Amino acid sequence: MRKHTLLLGFLFIFAASQLYGQIKVSHVNSSAGKPTGEGVYYALPKTVLRVDVSIRVNEQFKGPFSEYAERYFGIDDAINFDQTSYEIEDVSISSLAEPDPEHIYYIQRSEPSSKEQETLNIQLDKSGFLVGVNNLDSESPSTSEGEQFEVYENIDFSGGSKGFVIDGKIRATVDTIIRKVAVDTAMTEKLFYRTRIVEMSNEEMAGFALRKVEEIRDARYKLLTGYQETAYSAGTITYMDGELIKMESEYMALFRGKSFTSFEQYTLYYTPPTQPEKNSINLFNFSSNTGITDAGSSAGEKVMLNIVPAGTSEIIANFPNPDLAEGAEPGIYYRIPETTEIVIEWDEDELSRKQIIVNQFGKVRRLQSKDFKIELEPETGGIKSIIMK
Repeated sequence: MRKHTLLLGFLFIFAASQLYGQIKVSHVNSSAGKPTGEGVYYALPKTVLRVDVSIRVNEQFKGPFSEYAERYFGIDDAINFDQTSYEIEDVSISSLAEPDPEHIYYIQRSEPSSKEQETLNIQLDKSGFLVGVNNLDSESPSTSEGEQFEVYENIDFSGGSKGFVIDGKIRATVDTIIRKVAVDTAMTEKLFYRTRIVEMSNEEMAGFALRKVEEIRDARYKLLTGYQETAYSAGTITYMDGELIKMESEYMALFRGKSFTSFEQYTLYYTPPTQPEKNSINLFNFSSNTGITDAGSSAGEKVMLNIVPAGTSEIIANFPNPDLAEGAEPGIYYRIPETTEIVIEWDEDELSRKQIIVNQFGKVRRLQSKDFKIELEPETGGIKSIIMK
């Protein structure tokens, strides 16, 4: 990554430079010779596939008093154990371009032509992709802005704690103690009260919650039937009734249980190699019990990525390249990209399908170094327009 950063920094320095004379373009690799003149680096783009996956997380939590749900309220579908399940909500495919380290080139001037101080305009974008080259006139190539891509961090939308609200597990018990006290010759009885704290059983707590539900329902009945004989406004009655419903719902959740739904977002990147893979690629694994896991793990079923090229590259590869004219210098390298169909499947179900251009599947060709004005598509490295003498 640091190497790419240094390279792009160098590209920015030369992006607005003007050279003079005809050009010579060299492929930058370990066997390339040392440049002999002032020049500019540029890179052809390669395609990186971005897969965004949205997972729905369904959580169910058993209520503390679920075993009494049917006895007290006739609820026969209460949640009796905690469980979490996962569903694939959505899968989307997109692409972004980054410099291809196998296709970096150096443009330098060759021997000056007979036309003195001939101007050569070279324009690069911020990623180091060639936008345009012009040595026909002094007009700069038109600016072409590439699409901006933002990477989102994985965001956790989990529901947090179970959220059950239970009143204390202790209750106050008041004992009455009778003592006989002798006053003179008469015996009298005095009553003393001692408060003790005892722990309630689960059944006692369930009974306490039941009484609370009954009290809330009784309060709602009195509120809605005007038992309180107070002329509340309609808005006030609506508010108080809503609050009572919330209280009842919280107590009923102790018996019925609670359910939460949240979403997890994942972003995965895959860079196709120069040659299409013969087999499908295991992108990640997924299970309704464990959710997303790494590719190759023992958990879940494989989610497969299939890339099907359209076949343009094969046609171009079988067509012979023209020979350079005698004494001509190699000119601009460009790429003819390949259109592909991207399909993502899981457990024999198709999750997503999209047509995307994959640059590295395409063929790289070059022009002769002569007077020309050329514009390239920064995202593909293909020719957008060209004028040649």
